[in-house]
Amino acid sequence: MRDQYDARLWTDHHREASAGIDRLIARIMQAFRVLHSIHWSAPWSDDSRCGA
Repeated sequence: MRDQYDARLWTDHHREASAGIDRLIARIMQAFRVLHSIHWSAPWSDDSRCGA
């Protein structure tokens, strides 16, 4: 009986949980993209100012 209940819950909520995890990962990746662009556009990373 408990196994049937758990199986029904899994099938009912599996798509919703997977979609939520996908959205979370997408937001984390977007944050990393923003941080990456900020890092590479930082004035102190400009090699032309170093006199090299």
